[in-house]
Amino acid sequence: MPLLAGRPIQNLALAIGATLAVLLACEGVARLFLPPPRYHREPVAFDPLLGFRGIPGHRQEGVDELGRYAIELNAQGLRGREIPAEPEPAPEGALRVVFVGDSFLVGQAVRQEQLVTSLVEAGLRSRSREAEVYNLSGIDWGTAQELLALRELGRPLAPDAVVLFVYPANDWINNSMLLAGRTTVSAGDAIRPYLVPEGGELRLRHLDPLRAFLRGHSRLFAVLERRVLATTAGRTPASEDAGARLREGRAPREDLELFRSHDPGDRWEQAWGTSLELLRAFRDECTALGARLLVVVVPSVHQVVVTPKAIGLDVTVRLARRRPLDALLDWDLPERRLAAFFAAERIESLLLLRPLREGAHHGGRVYARDEHLASLGHEIAAAPIVDWILSERPAGGSALPELGSGPVALLPDAATAPALLDFHEDRHQDYLGDGWISWGPTTGGGGAWLIGPSALAVLPLRDGDLVLRGWAPREARFPIEGQIAVVGGPRHPIRIEEPGRFVLRYPGSTRDARAWPTAGGYLALVLAPGETHRAGPVPGGFYVEALGFEAAPVREADGG
Repeated sequence: MPLLAGRPIQNLALAIGATLAVLLACEGVARLFLPPPRYHREPVAFDPLLGFRGIPGHRQEGVDELGRYAIELNAQGLRGREIPAEPEPAPEGALRVVFVGDSFLVGQAVRQEQLVTSLVEAGLRSRSREAEVYNLSGIDWGTAQELLALRELGRPLAPDAVVLFVYPANDWINNSMLLAGRTTVSAGDAIRPYLVPEGGELRLRHLDPLRAFLRGHSRLFAVLERRVLATTAGRTPASEDAGARLREGRAPREDLELFRSHDPGDRWEQAWGTSLELLRAFRDECTALGARLLVVVVPSVHQVVVTPKAIGLDVTVRLARRRPLDALLDWDLPERRLAAFFAAERIESLLLLRPLREGAHHGGRVYARDEHLASLGHEIAAAPIVDWILSERPAGGSALPELGSGPVALLPDAATAPALLDFHEDRHQDYLGDGWISWGPTTGGGGAWLIGPSALAVLPLRDGDLVLRGWAPREARFPIEGQIAVVGGPRHPIRIEEPGRFVLRYPGSTRDARAWPTAGGYLALVLAPGETHRAGPVPGGFYVEALGFEAAPVREADGG
């Protein structure tokens, strides 16, 4: 008989002890050899307090019209000036300004010197005022995470001024546990901390408190959990059918509910209530720090310019509701509500909606392709912030500011637009939505766009054949099989047998075009070749040299 037979309590204790010893050993190995897991495709890693923040020391490359540039994060995983290890006063006579925000302040689409934080510091110095500007921002952060970051990282800096960038199109979702997991624009919901109004206070909450505790105390659990999350992503209502939503009287996407009014008990109204409480808490925190607060409200790209994505949504709305997108959504609603709130709460604010619309109206590109502010957008924001810092007066009055006359149309009248988008010399970016990865010269001369597994474009509807010209890289998997889908219209097959140049022509493709829905004479279509290869870390499809409508080729008559 075994020595411990008949002694179940001792056996259980030994088994538990052995299990704990193994787990502790595994935890030690995990901490030694496994970095904190990444919960994003973006360069962010797990953080016990903030949920996630930028990866310390991360470096990547961006590309703009001037060429390649470096995007670097400092030792705290932030972009910009390092935060001192020990609290120290600002240099004699220098202002200390702390910016707090999300990906709009991380600003991957612009060079460091074009970022609003850099422009404000340079602007202050040009007006003979020394300043230290710090950038406390993280991709996909909500207002609660930004408040926690200010308390953890901003308090030791003892700032003279705090500039909070608010982006309601994401932040209201990031701030609300009721909206967690319901959209595609809020990837960090499962792990972000929430500050929830309860009993007159903001209390720290997580979607799953037990997992949050284990995640914060065990590297092994965090790594294993990340593998599980990776296999369960996409199983949320974020993939709801737009047509079904529209037929039920809702916006075509959940995040666009921001631009509609709701009943008091609706989850969006509760998200508004939570977000406004967080703004009050920001004001109170800055008051306790002895710092002035300016809240800068950044609008969605759809509020400022009519994008190809908006044209595609407009077509979808017309199909389901027989009315345009602008009749369903109120693009100025968030700014009107916030302006009234700021006036009532005596919070200084800067609404960028009108200045950005004016910049776009005069031909400027105020948003980058990733729908964050382009360098001009950062310039437009920086100038009034410098004025506010140097001014003793509040940034704005109590009256509702003029917001402009709606999103600015970037495309010409459809009758004068090019029927064929030839990318050899012109990128034609205003006609292109998601999925157009990068433009560059080809070996045969001219330029072409690398597209991903699917890519959205808008075209003026014209008579003729739909034509797609391009080339398939050798590393692609063949045959490439996919489709060109006209939103609300026909679908045409894509089949490419071998690498090299190809021409796909669909004769008579506009024969029934009058039945196709358009928005202002433009139709939306999606090129969907699927993923054929990897272009570095990016899934690629093929290269597009031209897309649009052409007259059918003239055939020579047989005989003499």
